[in-house]
Amino acid sequence: MKNSLLSALMVCSLTLTAVAAPALAFADSIDDQIEQQDQKINSLKGQQADAQSQIDSLEAEIETVSAKVASLEAKQVELGQEAEKLQDKIATLKLRIAKREEAIQKQARDVQVNGQSTNFIDAVLEADSLTDVIGRVQAMTTIVNANNDLVEQQKQDKQDVEDKVKENESKIQEVAANQAELSQQKDAIAAKQADLNVLKANLAAEQATAEKDKDALNKKKQEAEAEKARVLKEQQEAAAAQKAEEERQAAALKEAQEAAAQSTESTTENTTASTETATSSSSSNTSSSSNTSSSNSSSSSNAGSSNTGSSNSSSNNSGSNSSSNNNSTGSTSTGGGKDHSSSGNMYAWGQCTWYVKSRAPWVGTYWGNGAQWGASAAADGYTVNGTPAAGAVVVFAAGQSVGGEWTADPTYGHVAYVESYNPSNNTITISQGGMGFDSPGGPNTATMSASGYTYIHR
Repeated sequence: MKNSLLSALMVCSLTLTAVAAPALAFADSIDDQIEQQDQKINSLKGQQADAQSQIDSLEAEIETVSAKVASLEAKQVELGQEAEKLQDKIATLKLRIAKREEAIQKQARDVQVNGQSTNFIDAVLEADSLTDVIGRVQAMTTIVNANNDLVEQQKQDKQDVEDKVKENESKIQEVAANQAELSQQKDAIAAKQADLNVLKANLAAEQATAEKDKDALNKKKQEAEAEKARVLKEQQEAAAAQKAEEERQAAALKEAQEAAAQSTESTTENTTASTETATSSSSSNTSSSSNTSSSNSSSSSNAGSSNTGSSNSSSNNSGSNSSSNNNSTGSTSTGGGKDHSSSGNMYAWGQCTWYVKSRAPWVGTYWGNGAQWGASAAADGYTVNGTPAAGAVVVFAAGQSVGGEWTADPTYGHVAYVESYNPSNNTITISQGGMGFDSPGGPNTATMSASGYTYIHR
């Protein structure tokens, strides 16, 4: 029995060692996976930093181009104002030329109709002297030439102004062409910047996923380390039990040896006694030894039974703990619905579903788009109705108006988190996210009527 118990203890120790080895190897494997996740996360962070650097550079380019566009716009305004002034000047000159031409024509008609040429001749004939004649002729010639020169000068001024107008129009067209080209450059840069923003958002989503995977690996590592500690503890307990059994067997052997020695001494002292007395003494000693052996065997059996019970108790406790752990991670919630708090946020960053999941971790990870959340929540055991309440999720159907300010996507709908409910005026204050907001990752708050919407209650 003693040898059997010792063998059982050795087998138990070897079994625990065999169990511990895979646990240690599994922990090492998880460490390698965690290191790979760290490398992936660092790589994604570097890519995000590079994307942000490019975004900053593009923003600087947009500012430069915008400044050039603004300068050209100011130049265009200035040229337009100058063109207006030139047009006013042309109009004024045209009016003066027309008046002057009208006066000359009237003068010419007067000469023809009234015979002023005769008057000119009379004026010459009535002159007192040749000097007076020359003076009068020169005066009449000067007047006529002055009128003609004035008209010609006005015509030249008009032509100069018209040339300036054409030149100004050419400049305006050139500025407009440059402005259009710069606007196209600005739009192209803005489109590239938008693509980089999308890339950065995707990288951030990948990083979030990688970090969640890392958290899951860390959790597995903790579980593996806990299992390793449990196995090592059981190994130590088994080793201690083995040592105690060996000590007990050594003590029993020593006791038996001492008893045998005492029996030998007693036999030597009674060698002169009769054969019947010796036989009786020998029988008595044999019976005593048999009783002692039986007692030891019973004790050993009891010890083995006690250890086996301890092992079973440990096994039962382990099973109880396992059951308790399973129950602790079960899918229950205060409202009877399936709690998804431990599942992580698997929705895409920048979507309304991502924001609500981050705000209310208990909602489902795979409930679909916003318009599908009501049916998915009901399938998971949540209360879904038209009653507003703080802490609920409000569901907007596809194409449904969101507080009268904008309309939910005609295909995917929209969801938001109810921060508070005011029954006095039947309004809700919500927080939400989405690519249509200035802050896609939220929160973006709004207050609206609570009527006409679907609510998911935890």
